[in-house]
Amino acid sequence: MIWPEYELATRVAFWVLVALTLLGAVHGWRKRWAHAPGLRFPARERVKSVRRGWRARLAHAPLLLRFAALGLMLAALTRPQLPENETAEVEGIDIVIAFDMSGSMRSIDISDDDLVKLRNAGEEPRDRFTSGVKVLRDFISSRQYDRVSLVVFGKEAYLQFPLTLDYGVMLDILDRMALGDIDGSGTAIGNALAMSLARLRESEAKTRLVILITDGEDNGSQVSPLEMAVEAQERGVKVFTILVGSEDQTRQPSDAVDLFSGQRIYRKVDNDVNPALLQQIAEKGGGRFYRSENEQELAQDFHDILDEFEKSRLVDYAAADKEEKYLSFLLPALALLMLEIFLSQTILRRFP
Repeated sequence: MIWPEYELATRVAFWVLVALTLLGAVHGWRKRWAHAPGLRFPARERVKSVRRGWRARLAHAPLLLRFAALGLMLAALTRPQLPENETAEVEGIDIVIAFDMSGSMRSIDISDDDLVKLRNAGEEPRDRFTSGVKVLRDFISSRQYDRVSLVVFGKEAYLQFPLTLDYGVMLDILDRMALGDIDGSGTAIGNALAMSLARLRESEAKTRLVILITDGEDNGSQVSPLEMAVEAQERGVKVFTILVGSEDQTRQPSDAVDLFSGQRIYRKVDNDVNPALLQQIAEKGGGRFYRSENEQELAQDFHDILDEFEKSRLVDYAAADKEEKYLSFLLPALALLMLEIFLSQTILRRFP
C-alpha cells in the first residue's frame, strides 16, 4: 500500500480550518506582495541587463515554506489515525445447521393460481428441500469469519461436514446433496440436536448457535429433543428453530403425467407438523422460533437470527485500537516553520 488508509477523528475541524487557512493565505499574499515597498531607479535602462541572483529566485521560498507548514498543522489537527488491522481480532461465530432431509421436504408450498402462472411461464415449482439448499448456499456465501457445520437428518442424523471456514467445500457438498441420499422415512429431531451439540463440544468460540430447519413432527428419535435443548442451554449454546412450509395442505410431485398437457401432476397431501414442540425447543435452548412458508421468509429468518450477533461483532471491530499519526504531520510542520524563520532572517532577508 503506497498511501496509508488514514481515518480522521475530527472531520468538522478539518473543513473549518481549510476555510480559515485559505482566507489567511489570500490575505497574507496580498499584504506581502501587492503592497511591498520597492526602490526607484532614475535610470531603468541601466539595470535591465542585470541578471537575477539565486537569492532573488528564492525570495518566495519562506512564504511557501510557511504555507506548507500550515497545511501540515492542519492535517495534524484533524487527528489522523491508522487502524491496526493486524491486531483487530474479529470474533467468529460457530454455527451448526441441522437440516431436515425427510420425505416431506419434497412438498411444494404454492397456491393453485401461482402454480398455473409458473407453469405457463415454462417453469416448475421448487420443493422445500431445493429452496432450503438455495438459502443455505446464499447464507454460506455471505460468511467471512464464521465456522459452519451441517448436520442432515431423516430417520437418522448424519454429519455432512464439520465446523470449517472452507466455504468452497461446503458449497460443493451442497450442490451434490439430493433427497434420497439418506433414509427419509422419519424425522429424528432429537438425534439431530444431539449430533449438533457434539459438533460444538470442542468449540472455543464466544458465540455458538444451532439452527434447526424442519417441516415435520419429531418421530423416531432416540433422545428427547427437549432434553437436548436443555443441554444446549447449560452449555451456552443457543438453539433456533425454523418450521418451513405451510400447515395447510401442500403438494408433492407424483409419477403421473397429465394426458392433455404432458405436465407432472402434483397431488395434495396433509402436513404433519408440531409447531408447539419447535417453540418449546427454542425457548429451552435460549433462542427463538420462526415460521417460514416460502423461500423468501426462510432467507429473512436467517438474517434475523444473525443480525444481533453481527451488530455486536461490528461494534467490537470498530473499537479496535488505532494508532495516532498526528505527530507524523506536526513535527515536519515545526521543522518547516523553523526553516522559514531561519531563511527569512538570514540569507533571504528582505530589505527594507
